[in-house]
Amino acid sequence: MSTIRINNFKVELSNLDKVLWPKQGYTKGDLINYYIDIYPLIQDFLAQRPLSLKSYPDGINGKSFFQKNAPDYAPHWLSTYGIYSRHRKEAINWITVNKLADLVWVANRASIELHSWFSTINKPDEPSFAVFDLDPGDRSRFKDVIDIALVIKKIIDEMKLIAFLKTSGKSGLHIYIPIKTGYKFTASKIFLKSIAEMVIRVKPGLATIEWRKKKRDGKVYIDYRQNGRGKTLPVPYSIRPTANATISTPLNWDELNPKLSPEKFTLANIANRLKKKGDLWSDILQIKQSLPSYLL
Repeated sequence: MSTIRINNFKVELSNLDKVLWPKQGYTKGDLINYYIDIYPLIQDFLAQRPLSLKSYPDGINGKSFFQKNAPDYAPHWLSTYGIYSRHRKEAINWITVNKLADLVWVANRASIELHSWFSTINKPDEPSFAVFDLDPGDRSRFKDVIDIALVIKKIIDEMKLIAFLKTSGKSGLHIYIPIKTGYKFTASKIFLKSIAEMVIRVKPGLATIEWRKKKRDGKVYIDYRQNGRGKTLPVPYSIRPTANATISTPLNWDELNPKLSPEKFTLANIANRLKKKGDLWSDILQIKQSLPSYLL
């Protein structure tokens, strides 16, 4: 056990040499160091947003577990916020990463992935983004995911909206459309479903919005249902529990080509990519867009 101070907050660290990624040999110390380095780029996607934790105490090949409630033994300075759960009929004391010390404490729990809400604690029913999660089916390729993403981009462009793109860190793509305050999740979901249905009319053999996996016929799943209170996706630059420590990486739209593979963006090369490309999502939260009224 060792202790570090971050802006006067004392954070206890343990088992820093514990290997979490056996193939690459990355340790919990590597995880903590990465999130310290990347924090300036992700802090706005974490601050005031409830965080679902998924911990891998024995590494990515061991058992993992989700946790929403902050544990009783959490330090007194850890940022938390109680929100009543209609489903559980009780309050959940959510962790919110509002400072670097919070993030280091989370990473020390071997919480590899950072899954935060699309809304903040101040307006939990009003999302900051409308989000598509594109997931390949068992008979589709990543190239098909790219094709669907480009059709979505064309539709969004025709609506004079701006959309941001990132890899999921696994086999899919995420498309984020920043929106202004005031829309409920219901409105964003109606908007996204309308676009998804347009895509299916254009690419009926490639895409589906069928949520039951066995009925998707192996097509690319356009998931808009993740847009709801309490739903989450990995934040940009979140590491994923994959063999090569892939990262959910922001992309330029012109990077979508047949040679693109989400597996190429990893802990080993993310620093070099940032030096070359910069932070492609630096201004997403400053963009406040209205949704087309004719789709709501």
